[in-house]
Amino acid sequence: MTADIPVIDLKGPDVGALLDGALRATGFVQLVGHGLRPEAAAGLRDACDRFFALGDEEKARFVHPSPLANRGHRRKGAEALSYSLGAASPPDLFESFNCGADDRVDDSPLFQATPWPDPAVPGFSAAAHTYLQEMERICGVLDRLLGERIGLDLAALSTRGPDTMACIDYRPGADGHEPVQPGQQRMGAHSDYTSFTLLLADPVPGLQIVGPAGGWIDVVPEPGALLMNVGDVLAMATNDIWPSTLHRVVPMASGAAATRRSVAYFHYPDRDVAVSPLPWSIAERDGASRYAEVSVEAHLVGKLAAPKTATAATGASTAAGRIDDADRTS
Repeated sequence: MTADIPVIDLKGPDVGALLDGALRATGFVQLVGHGLRPEAAAGLRDACDRFFALGDEEKARFVHPSPLANRGHRRKGAEALSYSLGAASPPDLFESFNCGADDRVDDSPLFQATPWPDPAVPGFSAAAHTYLQEMERICGVLDRLLGERIGLDLAALSTRGPDTMACIDYRPGADGHEPVQPGQQRMGAHSDYTSFTLLLADPVPGLQIVGPAGGWIDVVPEPGALLMNVGDVLAMATNDIWPSTLHRVVPMASGAAATRRSVAYFHYPDRDVAVSPLPWSIAERDGASRYAEVSVEAHLVGKLAAPKTATAATGASTAAGRIDDADRTS
């Protein structure tokens, strides 16, 4: 089934109320009127295409050794995102290049320098930083709009968070086939660990989210739209009133396009921000608080390594059984 995802114009009227209503349903919207400059998106697309066209040995030069760094090249099969929800699965069928802004580098494992591939792909880091600046600007707008709805100054709390950008490439083997093991996905089912994620994706099949009534539904973005999904941080802050979107990318055998590219920007509050359900959200849940207080850094550390090391995540889960409902009703 194909999802009818709300399209919200960030330059239109009543944006905050429209976002609130849509996010309560699935934690997922399409955004237009976002102001992302086409040349910034095109420049990054070109740089990513040139990088992923390199040979495996060349790309391996730009791998970061730490699983918490979330920087550099990740080869196909290097992780299985289902482990972030505590579910074992075969490795995922995607490769990526993950990066962050150079002005946020420090000694923390979450703020490591990106091993930029400019020696092999001239201009990659410049194109990435141009796009990163665009994302920071758009996230600032969304922090203000969303913060006003939930009574939290997200803009003030999100000045130097561990934001990360993942350039993701899905493609079959050189012979055009995509062998799949039982239970294997191009990207396993997971929630993001973020406040929210902004996704620029090719308008082709492959992405699925869990719908309001359960079950997996297909998402093909409108041309020019950015997909936005709620992550764990806002799900915890709103006591799941804005649910963290459960999503996955299926293989060709399940209907995905042979070639699919996306750029995900993962946006967070600052690392030391403490997250717990806001008082109004507890009242709306009849006084029940679903989450204990946790810092952004502790939650992220508890989630990041699991998919890369095939071990159980220690961060809080916002899935709350929804993944089981999705699989039973799909």
